[in-house]
Amino acid sequence: MSKQSQAPSEPASGTPFFTALMQHLMQGTMIPKVQVERSIGPIIGFFLADALATSPDDDIVMLCPEFPIQKAGNNQSTNIDWLMLNLATKELFLVELKTTDTTFRPEQAAIYRELQSKIAREGSAAFLLDDLDAIGAASQERGKYQNVRNLLAQGFGASDGDGLREALGQCKRARVIYLAPQVSKPLEWPTSEEGWAWLSFSDLPESLEAHVYAEQWPAVRNSLISLDALTRRLRNGDAPSTPGARNYLDVLDFDALVKRCRTEEGTWVVGLKNWRAVLPLMTLEQLRSKAYKCDLAEAGVGKKLKSNWIAGDQFLAQVDKLLNAG
Repeated sequence: MSKQSQAPSEPASGTPFFTALMQHLMQGTMIPKVQVERSIGPIIGFFLADALATSPDDDIVMLCPEFPIQKAGNNQSTNIDWLMLNLATKELFLVELKTTDTTFRPEQAAIYRELQSKIAREGSAAFLLDDLDAIGAASQERGKYQNVRNLLAQGFGASDGDGLREALGQCKRARVIYLAPQVSKPLEWPTSEEGWAWLSFSDLPESLEAHVYAEQWPAVRNSLISLDALTRRLRNGDAPSTPGARNYLDVLDFDALVKRCRTEEGTWVVGLKNWRAVLPLMTLEQLRSKAYKCDLAEAGVGKKLKSNWIAGDQFLAQVDKLLNAG
């Protein structure tokens, strides 16, 4: 690819593939008409069951992405981003993904509330099969709707028939989960007691040790948390640069920072005032005594003075130099 055709801010050479891929996809947050939810949704979905397991007893499975639910009065459908199931509690999860502060729609939330209420009223989610059949019968892609049935059966460990209907009949409640930027949470939001949850990207666990591809998860999470504070004002470059305004994603102690830098390398930046002059003179004990502001190198929060922010791999090189000297 010629230099003229490259997208701006491409990941640096030598960046691990999955980290580079996430950086590449996250560039879409600053490109008109690019729907980042569609590009990163399948990647998040690959890890989501493990990420939503908050208790050792949870046994969460993905049933189907883009699960169709029937619109009132016809056989058209709208879609749940992910339909999931906690096998331990027989509770369905209705999961919605948002990646910007401007895409929450109360009318969409109302659809989730009605579906949640219907499951509670009927004491069963078996009606989802009837709705699915009605939608599929009216579609020219009925084979795809049969495949959704197959996915449901696989998730429940049931046969596609009476066994699946019985399994859905045991689901007497549903939980609505919005996975969305922290800055976009509405002021009035239903409580967890009502079966609703709002998870920002920083709320997701830092590690997924049980996942077969656990080593890739930090690259996903660390890219996503940049969305938590990304507002329209920041995207437009007109956020006020007032003293004390936050321009970082997290604050870490020394050990946590070193661990993060070993994972993220040059895709992470560390706040250290006048680091070029200060860092070479600091001892290991002085470094350990500090807490550090940190952020993503690309699509980070706010504006930064380069002399006060050092790339994670450069910071780590100095730390390793001191460790090896000791």
